[in-house]
Amino acid sequence: MQCMLRWNRKDADLDDDNDFMLFHYYKDDNTFKLVGAIQGVVGIDLPQLLESYGRHFYKYAYSRGYDRMMKTLGRDFVSFVQNLDLLHSLLALTYKGMRPPQFRCERKNNKLLVHVYTVRPAMYPVAVGTLKEVAKELFDTEIEMELVERLTGQIFESKFCEHVIFDVKVIGVDRGMGINVSNNRNCSVVLDKGIRPEDLDHYMDNQMVSLPRRSLHLAIPYSVIFNENMHILGAGLHLKTLCSDLGKTNVKFNDVFEIKEPSVTLSFTNIMNCSNTYMYFFLQMKPRKGINNVEEECPLLRGHMVPLENRKHIAFLGSPFFEGISDLLASTCYLNNIPQDQITMEIMFMNEQRRADVEMSKKLDETTASMKKLANALEEEKKKTDTLLYDMLPVKVADQLRDGQTVSAEKHECVTILFSDIVTFTNMAAKCEPIQIVDLLNELFMRFDNLSTEYDVYKVETIGDAYMVVSGVPESIADHAQRIATMGLGMVAETERVISPVTGSPIQIRVGIHTGPVVSGVVGTRMPRYCLFGDTVNTASRMESHGVPGRVHVSCSTYQKLIGTEYDLEPRGEVEIKGKGLMNTYFINGKSTNAMSLQIPDDSTVRDIGVSDTTDTTNLQHDKVTDRIPFTNSHQENASPSAMITKEKRENMKGEVKSSLCLIL
Repeated sequence: MQCMLRWNRKDADLDDDNDFMLFHYYKDDNTFKLVGAIQGVVGIDLPQLLESYGRHFYKYAYSRGYDRMMKTLGRDFVSFVQNLDLLHSLLALTYKGMRPPQFRCERKNNKLLVHVYTVRPAMYPVAVGTLKEVAKELFDTEIEMELVERLTGQIFESKFCEHVIFDVKVIGVDRGMGINVSNNRNCSVVLDKGIRPEDLDHYMDNQMVSLPRRSLHLAIPYSVIFNENMHILGAGLHLKTLCSDLGKTNVKFNDVFEIKEPSVTLSFTNIMNCSNTYMYFFLQMKPRKGINNVEEECPLLRGHMVPLENRKHIAFLGSPFFEGISDLLASTCYLNNIPQDQITMEIMFMNEQRRADVEMSKKLDETTASMKKLANALEEEKKKTDTLLYDMLPVKVADQLRDGQTVSAEKHECVTILFSDIVTFTNMAAKCEPIQIVDLLNELFMRFDNLSTEYDVYKVETIGDAYMVVSGVPESIADHAQRIATMGLGMVAETERVISPVTGSPIQIRVGIHTGPVVSGVVGTRMPRYCLFGDTVNTASRMESHGVPGRVHVSCSTYQKLIGTEYDLEPRGEVEIKGKGLMNTYFINGKSTNAMSLQIPDDSTVRDIGVSDTTDTTNLQHDKVTDRIPFTNSHQENASPSAMITKEKRENMKGEVKSSLCLIL
């Protein structure tokens, strides 16, 4: 699921490094990009996907601690829907930039119609999924919401609104939904069990309390009364102070005020449809042009619309609305302008504290996301550091250093070391541009590095054109000589693909190999290096410097390790080695197709020991290398005369092999 989410975010062109934060506002464009990417994976249409999201959103809100708040919104489904706007208005104080839909229930022709108003086009399926989940989880009833009409248009000359109407039908038995279902599934609506709408109207008329308008306007200074023709009959004292037009006759309510919420046209019928709910109305005085009198600017008003006098008149009972102390300071009002019996002051002060808590939580979310991003970046840098460390040191030694352990010097009884350098490199460097030499060495050493990885040998260092590798350290292995021999043959073959910038022909290298004991250890602290010490290192270097271009030159000790393997060995004879005197050395010509099979001889087989005429392919340990390093007769023809293996030399080599094996056995 995490991989799918990460793929969806990348497919939606969103930053995969950042987390979604609870108190951060995201644009709808990003939401639709993510929804579109998910739609391409799950393969369902957009309305169905958004409806599924709406169902999930209810569960998410329920699990985030809003369960108790939702349970108090109404005793039935109708009351719940009517009071959703109140919940949204409270949440808007916390979540800045929130643009929730608005809901209104209408009873028409024995049906329950739910009106959804939203300024976010095509998002109404989310509300459908949420309401279906509410009916199922809170009221234990399955419902269907059939789309009746979908209207779009401009309201208040500033906001685009989509108005969607649904016919709500109950599937099965009504369990406290506030909907009575007949056999044909048409819904007739009641507000509560045993109470019909007409009974409620009669009940409300009988319980109406008479109150003089002057007393009402004094008690509620931000009140307005208007009739079914929208003519204002009276206004509160504070409102008259803020707008002198309210004291005149034949002034219409919608000429003075504009409605901010809910998203309905300001008409008597629409207000009456919303009057039986706890829905808040937010009103704002319209700007008055061409008038220079010093009237104070009216703040945003929040209140309820209450039907009066046999539902022929409506009273707006409200008060100034401020989200916090900063809004109050920015206005022309003071605390004494807010009625003391209103909860505006309590909400304002509580919201100020809440705003501080939310800001703290937002910063905490941002810091957590930033820390996670830094942790990921640190992990990437750590991987790069580990890669560099493993390139500089053997894995075993690097792990010890990473764990803070001290790496002690070790003595290794038998390892094989290889040295190589480029023939006539000094002359070549004198005739080329420095960048050409750098490019040449980069290409050559990159090929060598690939070989060292393939044959699992350790590159100790490179100095100038010299390249040094070893096998058998820090952990001892049995076939260290074979690995280095194969490495040397591969290096000679790879140089044929590297062109000299001076001659335009492939370059040549000398390769020297020696086997013996060494001491290894880590030298340095700021830039640790894994170094080898001992006469074996010096002898391997002498094998290289006294070698022949294009040949792999090995010492007698390495030769002893390679006897009986698949390598084609040629005796060179005694060679004067600087600092060593005369030494018997050998060339490796490649991998022979007639490899020797080393067996424990008896009296009848000692005299027959030599290079066999046939080779069992099951004894070849490096068939892959044999295929990619073709040391054929054509290669030998291009070598110097001393490098060619004659029949006589092969017979001499067989004799030496027999003598050596007899001595060993």
